[in-house]
Amino acid sequence: MTIVGKTSVITIAILFAGAKASATDVTLHLKGSQVMSRATVQYECDAQGVKMGLPTGVFSVEYLNGAGNSLAILPVNGESLVFANIFSGSGARYAAKQYIWWDAAGRSVSFSSDSLAGKMRSECHRVVSK
Repeated sequence: MTIVGKTSVITIAILFAGAKASATDVTLHLKGSQVMSRATVQYECDAQGVKMGLPTGVFSVEYLNGAGNSLAILPVNGESLVFANIFSGSGARYAAKQYIWWDAAGRSVSFSSDSLAGKMRSECHRVVSK
């Protein structure tokens, strides 16, 4: 992440799944004076999360905040999906495609989907490094 004057530049390496997986760099230019922050948090979800496309075991979620934006990048079905923050009465709720990633103010974290296949929900927890 680079901050240039009043424009913040964020470069994100996004992995696209396909016959041959390759990383693609995406650069975002966000105007604003707010300082950008970036954090990576480890999570693990229940078996329902794996059925919905989350990795088995522990995985990383990257959070980017600043310039009026709050984003979360999650690995779903072998792709890096960029989730944008949407209004929530408590905690932080992010949406991408048919998915919702909701950190309910540190009390619980859930991953849900509302698609043609029906509504599904997974409970997740933050993994603390030892």
